[in-house]
Amino acid sequence: MRLPPRHHRARWIALLYGASLLLWMSVEDTNVLPVVIAGLGLTLLLAYFMLTGRLGGTSYPMQVILIGAALVGAGIGAGTAIITVLLMVWKTGMHAHPFPDYPPGLILDVLRRAPVWSAAGALVCTAITLLIKDEKTFTTENTENTE
Repeated sequence: MRLPPRHHRARWIALLYGASLLLWMSVEDTNVLPVVIAGLGLTLLLAYFMLTGRLGGTSYPMQVILIGAALVGAGIGAGTAIITVLLMVWKTGMHAHPFPDYPPGLILDVLRRAPVWSAAGALVCTAITLLIKDEKTFTTENTENTE
């Protein structure tokens, strides 16, 4: 299976993501869901740029792809928790209120979820890889006409 090379629009997506992150920083919001989604987005962008920059356009055996997908998924899950915590701390520090947007207990709770998110990321990336593999090996010659 061949890993795809980096798409030419990836830099524009990263710039739009950065602009949306700066917009989010200016909003007074204490909801956890937007910051977790922002952390996931940044982690996905970082993983995409690292994988396509180093390994894009190269062919690998399916066993290596599956193991790599599980490892990358685990990294994305753990990275989401870490980057979410960094974004929470950054936003709390930028606003400098007497009462923080994200209290320390909430920040630690997000960090405690890293092992679970890591396992979930490994399972999701492995499942997506298997679905892509199955889609590419599926041919119309193997299907029977059920009419």
